[in-house]
Amino acid sequence: MFKGKIIVRIGLVLLLAVAVAGGMRWKLKQGRFTPPPTGESILEREVTQAEQLPTGFIVWSSNRFGNHDILRMDLPDRKITQLTTHPHTEFYPRVSPDGRYVVFARSHIPWVSQRKQAPWDVILLDLNTGEEKLLAKNANMPTWSQDSETVYFIRDLIEFTQINIKSGKEKLLYKSGTGDISHKTILQTPHLSPDKKNMSVTLRGRQHRIGIADLDGKFKEIADGCQLTWSKDGSFLYFVDYGGKQKNAIFIYEPDKDKKTMWLDMPGDYSHEYFPKLSQEEDYLIFASSTGGHEHDSADYEIFLWQVGTPAEAASRLTFHTGNDNWPDVFLQPSEASG
Repeated sequence: MFKGKIIVRIGLVLLLAVAVAGGMRWKLKQGRFTPPPTGESILEREVTQAEQLPTGFIVWSSNRFGNHDILRMDLPDRKITQLTTHPHTEFYPRVSPDGRYVVFARSHIPWVSQRKQAPWDVILLDLNTGEEKLLAKNANMPTWSQDSETVYFIRDLIEFTQINIKSGKEKLLYKSGTGDISHKTILQTPHLSPDKKNMSVTLRGRQHRIGIADLDGKFKEIADGCQLTWSKDGSFLYFVDYGGKQKNAIFIYEPDKDKKTMWLDMPGDYSHEYFPKLSQEEDYLIFASSTGGHEHDSADYEIFLWQVGTPAEAASRLTFHTGNDNWPDVFLQPSEASG
């Protein structure tokens, strides 16, 4: 009898532990329920100054002014301007290949964790005039065509859609439930291949994989990571995966060789890499790194610019702030990008 009571108690403890762990995982998936602290500026004399920066600009999402707004930093002088001042959360800015526009996602209410992919809207910002345009309702995670005429995005978590920025005409490219991707599987950071036949995508919810899918849903798994993006000519993809000094590192995958290779892992304290994005000529990589914090919209990520092919330690740190800086993109002047 006594032994039976012990077994029952052990069973209850295990069930409680499983329930607590499940609750923690659920809470993590929901993200923060309140905005993170805005942080403070770090004196630049305490860090190594960036040298020989190219000419152009970067954009990113930051909460340093009290909310996640879209910021711009001109290069090489590193002057920061605030592109948006909207009271709602904004993230995922992407510069058009011609450098004229930025698209980004804006939440429907003042604070939404980026872990909650819906509902958001995609906004088009003209950098020449400062004018904003609602491009797509209930949309998120926009990307550009190489001719700067079409924007691709997720709608309602499960639809991959394109829109012409001038005509407003939309076309559904893919919806979860077709092919190998199960019904209602969440699509994250989809990116259309240069030949427009495949998308790189991170699957979440009912499936938890990262890989390449054609527009009929035939899926090839590549890795366990996220943020998979095509190169300009389709010869490789780059993404975040495990295996680095601070868990994360940036990898490339070559489809023709079915080969995965670690591409960049920072040697210093800021070695938890995230949010990689190549410049339009693919000779520079913009990304963010933390000292181990992971949450997209609350960890202290700092932004770095790396000239592809140089040693990892040569990457230039661009931001110096204890707030949250995420999802950077970069546009370089053609003379710099081609040189």
